[in-house]
Amino acid sequence: MEKLSFLQEKSSFHMRYPQQSDLAFYRWFTEQYPQEAIGWYHLGREHEARGERDLALAAHRQALHTRPGPFQEEARQAFQNLLRERQKEAWRRRSRLLLGSLLFFYLQFVFSPGLLTDPLPAVAPAQAASESMAPATMDKPHVEVIAVPPSLSVEEMKSQVRRYLLGRRPALEQPYTVMIVPEAFGLPLFTPLLFYQPKEVLGIVKYHPSSRMVLSEQWFAQPASYQTENALSQAREAFTREQMVYQHIITLRNALYRHYQQKGTLPARLEDLAGAYPGNSLPQIPLPPAEWGMTSYAYHPEKWDSALAWDSLPEVLPLPGYPEPVVPLEPMQLHLFQASHRVELRSGSHVIRSHPIGIGKNHATPNGLHTILQKINKPRGHDNIYGTRGLVFMPEGYAIHGTNDPASIGQNSSLGCVRLHNADVEELYSFVSLGTEVVISAMPSSVEWSNPAPFVLAAGPEEETPHVVYKWLH
Repeated sequence: MEKLSFLQEKSSFHMRYPQQSDLAFYRWFTEQYPQEAIGWYHLGREHEARGERDLALAAHRQALHTRPGPFQEEARQAFQNLLRERQKEAWRRRSRLLLGSLLFFYLQFVFSPGLLTDPLPAVAPAQAASESMAPATMDKPHVEVIAVPPSLSVEEMKSQVRRYLLGRRPALEQPYTVMIVPEAFGLPLFTPLLFYQPKEVLGIVKYHPSSRMVLSEQWFAQPASYQTENALSQAREAFTREQMVYQHIITLRNALYRHYQQKGTLPARLEDLAGAYPGNSLPQIPLPPAEWGMTSYAYHPEKWDSALAWDSLPEVLPLPGYPEPVVPLEPMQLHLFQASHRVELRSGSHVIRSHPIGIGKNHATPNGLHTILQKINKPRGHDNIYGTRGLVFMPEGYAIHGTNDPASIGQNSSLGCVRLHNADVEELYSFVSLGTEVVISAMPSSVEWSNPAPFVLAAGPEEETPHVVYKWLH
């Protein structure tokens, strides 16, 4: 539709409904003409003017998936500008957090210089007794994994880890455990690695944040095997359980946020996120560990604030038993790095998973920002060429899918699609919901990541499309 026809529709609408606002017209227009980019673009600009950035992003994104026409490019530019603004704000928030942490460290150094260099205190009976008596802000054993430069001596590690402990989580009152692992390429140092699977461990420390005392510690002259070292068994089991709960919560929060972006509101129930195709944001709703005695994670949609859509989700879907991460979780994105043939599932700066991929030959896989449009269980194609799962990210036949040719992973061999091993695409299918963003870059990945145990939610027949034979750009 041309702009003149659009303005005529707008004039006619206001003549019929003089009390209605421009926002009401744009909503009406997009309902009547969902394939016209011009309506979605103006709806997005109206939401921008009202300060409703998430709704504006959703409207501009919708414009990108309409049939080609006027204002599609304008919507693309508006969408990119809003994303840049959001990223700048996120960096500003992180910078403020970092500056606060640095100031805390500085004050500790200035006013208590000996505290950072004296030997670590031993376990004291009174302190050990207070461990069970201290009021707790969490219920479950909390474990953090942090990376340090492997070139440090044991004494240097002790000193640096102590600085970390004194500056972290001052609000927590319950003792927690820190596992120290050697740095790998790209890993942030002295930052909790929520979804990382250590291979080796340099030391393990139990710390009481209320008394600011080390309750126990063990350091290894040589890096110990994370999987087989008996001294790590209790912390290893607790960390595995905590990782699982974090995975559940980020999966549900992301699905809620993407649902809001697409629908303008939250679902009435978590179960509404797990519908049949094409509304299957998630294959199942993750459930808390059975031994917790909870039938589901707590959901409080009445606490949601549309002006703080993502930031209010910790109130809407609390993280039970564990502290919110020091580096906050953010909406998930899939980052595809063509130069290194990797896909990373990220939540802000947190890497959740990293998997090898096969991509298009002759630069056929399109760089840029895309969106998960469809999720398909067992997509049909000749000779099972699409493997066990499919995630469509562009309407012209581009999908992230499994394969019947695992040797093609790591190669440039498709006509534009992204191939994964079937087990890997089943995991991504479990994590990401409809509306999750896909960022494809020609750059290489910047981190060497180690994945924890697979997280797979079983997909059912209601997510299949048995009467459709796909012709993706395999």
